[in-house]
Amino acid sequence: MKASVLLNEIKNELKDFNIEYVRNKVTDDRYKDPLTKKLAKHNSDAYDEIYEIEITEDFEIPNNEIQSLKDDIDYYFKQYNPHDPENQKLTKNICLYLSFINKKPLHPFGYDSKEDVYEKDGQYYCKGKSNYIKEKNSLCKYCCTKVAPFNHFF
Repeated sequence: MKASVLLNEIKNELKDFNIEYVRNKVTDDRYKDPLTKKLAKHNSDAYDEIYEIEITEDFEIPNNEIQSLKDDIDYYFKQYNPHDPENQKLTKNICLYLSFINKKPLHPFGYDSKEDVYEKDGQYYCKGKSNYIKEKNSLCKYCCTKVAPFNHFF
């Protein structure tokens, strides 16, 4: 599938999604967990990018990889959160966008190697990838991050 076709599908899937609910988590005091706030910011930023991006040099994405990611997200939600179809739709489409079009980490990232996911010299690294990629239907295999170097422990 062409990236432009996938992007149009993503836009169509998300066109009726209430992104303001996600945006509000960033500043809403009811959400105390900083990771929840970072994820809400990460996802709402990706949502905005989806509607701002224009693909000038189209490229091919293997259909089987797209379907595999969709299936793995479906598996995840079936196991851990089967009663939230709206969040599943958002997550699936943001993951498709970040994995195949934007090529940025699926998780929020920072620019300090003390972060779990960070960017350094144009590369993204994840401290947990070496463990989480072993899980059944792990989304890590679609994420552009590299396993963080061992020296992050020091």
